[in-house]
Amino acid sequence: MESRVLPDPEVVAVLSAKFVCVKVDADNPGPAEKILSQVKGNTLPFYAYVTPDGKFISGTSGYRDTAVFKSDLETALKSDLMRVPPDAEKKLAKMAEQAAKDLEAKKIPAVVKAAKDVDAVRGTSESKEKVKQLYAQAIEAGQQKIKEAADLCKDAKFDEAVALLATMAKDYKGTELEKPAGAATKAAERLRGAAKEPAAAKKMYELIVKECKDAPAFVELAQAKLKE
Repeated sequence: MESRVLPDPEVVAVLSAKFVCVKVDADNPGPAEKILSQVKGNTLPFYAYVTPDGKFISGTSGYRDTAVFKSDLETALKSDLMRVPPDAEKKLAKMAEQAAKDLEAKKIPAVVKAAKDVDAVRGTSESKEKVKQLYAQAIEAGQQKIKEAADLCKDAKFDEAVALLATMAKDYKGTELEKPAGAATKAAERLRGAAKEPAAAKKMYELIVKECKDAPAFVELAQAKLKE
């Protein structure tokens, strides 16, 4: 399991995103003994799946190949014990509905907040997944804005690019796009400076390549400039 199954990228992705993993000594399980005693079988390794508040969901005994282990994980996640309470689901459904409207209206900070709020709610929910999908769409839209800003710089529309990125930096503050937006802004400003001072252009392009790696579109643009 440790050499073939657990290192599998798809398994790692699910475990790291959806589970808190605890390794227990079978000869000295301590407080986990009550949980492990509910696993049927006598062949190691044992895998026990429990809710965040300690309710036993299911367990397996013995080796599980990658496909079967992934199925075990998904089945545990879909357990009724893992679902949010009905009253919480109603609130989440309203949040998902509002997040969809906010995304359509390009109110990115509202979508980001909704994603953080639903992530704090324990349990599985279709509404939670919907908000996460909307958040992913918002992130994709932000990535496209960085590319759009790079294209504006190609056309020497530096002021427009900087303005676009300034708005984006505010919208995506606290997300995985915060650093790329900052790097892109720095790169756009240096491209604008290179256009105003041709003598310093080469140095500006080199700095972009060196310091703005979080904004690949701008690095590619600077590299192309260096080859001209």
